[in-house]
Amino acid sequence: MISISKRRRGSARIPVFLAMTTAAALTLVSCAGGSGDSATSGSATKDSIVVAVPALAPTLDGVVGGNGTTLEAFEMNANLQAGLVRNPYIEGLTPSTVVQNFNEYVPYVAESYEVSDDGLRYTFTLPADLVSQVGNPITADDVIWSFQRKWANAAFPKGPFAAGFDGPDAGLVKVDDLTVEFTLTDAGFGLTFLGLLANLFGHIYDSTLLQEHATAEDPWALEWAKTNSGWGLGPYMVESQTPDQEMILTANPNYVYGEPEITTVTLRVVPDAGTRASLVATGDVDIAEGIRSSDQAKLESNADLIVPEADPIEYVDLTPVTNKAPFDEELVRQALAYAIPYDEIIEQIYSGRAVPMTGNINPNTANYSVDGLPTYSYDPEMAMELLEEAGYPDGVDFTLSVSTATPDLIDASVIIKSYAEDAGFNITIDQQQAAAFGQIRTEATGQAIIYRNRSQVQTPTYASTLFFRPDTNTNPSRWSDASNTAYWEVVNQALELADPLSEEAGALWEEAQTILLESSPEIFIAAIQPSQVLRNTVEGFTYRSENAIDFGNLTALG
Repeated sequence: MISISKRRRGSARIPVFLAMTTAAALTLVSCAGGSGDSATSGSATKDSIVVAVPALAPTLDGVVGGNGTTLEAFEMNANLQAGLVRNPYIEGLTPSTVVQNFNEYVPYVAESYEVSDDGLRYTFTLPADLVSQVGNPITADDVIWSFQRKWANAAFPKGPFAAGFDGPDAGLVKVDDLTVEFTLTDAGFGLTFLGLLANLFGHIYDSTLLQEHATAEDPWALEWAKTNSGWGLGPYMVESQTPDQEMILTANPNYVYGEPEITTVTLRVVPDAGTRASLVATGDVDIAEGIRSSDQAKLESNADLIVPEADPIEYVDLTPVTNKAPFDEELVRQALAYAIPYDEIIEQIYSGRAVPMTGNINPNTANYSVDGLPTYSYDPEMAMELLEEAGYPDGVDFTLSVSTATPDLIDASVIIKSYAEDAGFNITIDQQQAAAFGQIRTEATGQAIIYRNRSQVQTPTYASTLFFRPDTNTNPSRWSDASNTAYWEVVNQALELADPLSEEAGALWEEAQTILLESSPEIFIAAIQPSQVLRNTVEGFTYRSENAIDFGNLTALG
């Protein structure tokens, strides 16, 4: 049995860089607590900030209540809720910022946890004085009820758990009032299981408060939770909200890392991205979100601002649908990969605030390397040769669908259309409203789509499985040919290993990514830098897997 624990809350706010490895090599670590592992120090002289945002979250209960896939909903989940574990924060590339260490997991609202020697049982112990935002004690019963609530509701995405956890009825038991035990069906799923617990999938709720607002028609208080907070364990709760205008967050005095130093966060809706950029430049707001890369590039020279950079994980994904012509031909998909002007998109659309990417596994994954993996660059002659070999000597016509909610990708589509003409592709750009585009993506009714993608859980297991299982809604390409079969033969070998971050696993992930890249059911164009801009008086900006700011980790100087 391997044990991982932390100190109790209430410790001083100091830089904390926690370390933990996978189940095969876990060691005892401790956390000095603080308000969220800040990488900065110094006395805060300001207890409130104003953030300019494009929109407000449509619901405060996104993951169970639905409509939780927008950036605003992710940010609400990250700040109103908390799970048993989290990725620790480590120093970021930009001074006064931190990033998540995606290779490691440490206790969060849990005080400690143990992993059995066979890697199948994860036992979590809660602190005796853990309470919710409204002060109700949180016990093992709340953990079990939280997962029962998730599984009882159709809107909750159970698919990511399918590879190793059969749900609370089969795999979750109460050991005592402060202890629960999860049983997995596959030891190799352990790292991804921790990743799911660390993200919006694994949040723990105050069952006492929610049950007080349950009804016979709504036994899980879904409707009440959409517009009311206080039932979470995160650093903030909602004090007030004016739809489409403003939301005010107030600090949780019972937060496991101690009450945040920023006690009031005002989220102010400013629909225009250029106006948001101007407001942060003039100091009228402390943070601006959803800023265009071109505006960020202009603001980088302003000494009063921080334009954060990281090893980005959100990426531009061009997905040809492989269950219909012409992209049922692997050679045509390869030709398209050579028809994309990668460098021009990075420079013209993202003003250099994007980086090339190879495959969809995080290149910082332990014992994994992208060196030697297949890469593509703009090569129209190669594209034409492949099309001719595939039986399309006169080129290919196809429709590329894009959401009107992503203007940068509309612009990227125009560039791709222009450059791809010389590579033998005649592209019709199909702009769709967000909801209609989402349906095209889910149901794979189009010929090709371009969208922003990311792995909410940054493990090789999650990235290698969720998007590529044949004939599932999470596989927008519907990739299911011989190459997909070969891909899954390798991935399944990796899944059988107890440690997905071992050297043996790393070699298998690289082999699988080679097959993926050669077959090109998805074309990875570029990874995009964070979209926020901050005043330089704000410290502790966090780059997280869902691109949300952890306001509880911030300090602000006057």
